[in-house]
Amino acid sequence: MKETFSLQCLHILPEAPMAFLRFVNFFSFVFWYGTLLYFTFVQAPVLFKSLPRELFGQVQSYLFPAYYWISYICGALLVVTYHLLHPLKNYLPQDCVKITALCLMLLFSLGQGLWVGPKVAALRVERQAATDAKDQPQVDALSKEFGNAHGISSLFNLIVIIAGTVYLVYLFKEPS
Repeated sequence: MKETFSLQCLHILPEAPMAFLRFVNFFSFVFWYGTLLYFTFVQAPVLFKSLPRELFGQVQSYLFPAYYWISYICGALLVVTYHLLHPLKNYLPQDCVKITALCLMLLFSLGQGLWVGPKVAALRVERQAATDAKDQPQVDALSKEFGNAHGISSLFNLIVIIAGTVYLVYLFKEPS
């Protein structure tokens, strides 16, 4: 059986800190992935079906900043702890798949939270103002733009979930 390099082999980090890093790595993934699945498949559909559209948008605008911060913090912790637990020069093919999946999760979460999410939120507010002003041509134009931006946001979210699923599958393919 091939011995792989690790910080523990060099006795740079004793066992207790390594166990802590493994805990932070695993907890960050479980918390982030669970949050993604809950928001996407439980919270959003339930609120969408049970609240008026305007109220649903307002509630989501309060929840999404926390959702994005969870993604940023957990994603950063995952990438850093993964590199500390699996030094780059000894990456195996499954390590490349796993770190790529984590980086994709973080990259698309950042894109969603810093670029697409704010655009969707601004369009929602503009569309509501046009609705209140009874400016139907403006409502129609903003609805189309909102739909396009929301579609991009949903695609980014789907990519994050798929990358997380790939990471999860590969996490259990290799005993660590």
